Amino acid sequence: MIRSLNDQRNDLPPLDPNGPPPPRLAPPIVALISAWLGLITLIAAIVFPFLPGSRDPRAELQHLRPYSFADRFLPFPIYGSVVAMFLGIVVLWQMRREPRPLEKALLAQRVQAWAGIALAVIGAAVIYLYVGLRGPRAAG
Repeated sequence: MIRSLNDQRNDLPPLDPNGPPPPRLAPPIVALISAWLGLITLIAAIVFPFLPGSRDPRAELQHLRPYSFADRFLPFPIYGSVVAMFLGIVVLWQMRREPRPLEKALLAQRVQAWAGIALAVIGAAVIYLYVGLRGPRAAG
């Protein structure tokens, strides 16, 4: 007798009878690093406009003069904001399936993650607005 493919699939035992394993939570230090890195990013973004900028951008791009301190400092708040947001999102994403209400420790990690994300977004906005509005003309 010929059995259909669907009948054959129903005869097999389930691959994982217990279901998918629960997601592992990020270590608590990840949320703390996110918050501190967001704060450092915001401070670096606020300090950036006061750094000595480029006096001759064309000469810097042609490697006739060394880059200004502001040009060498700029990647730190930009990439710092990205890393702080990433770490905060990782913490929030990994506790998405935790039963509610959350424990106090997880609530504290969630607050730290949101604080890191918010501070990093504000820092990134300050940097991008300053660079976008002032650009290479800023001479410190």
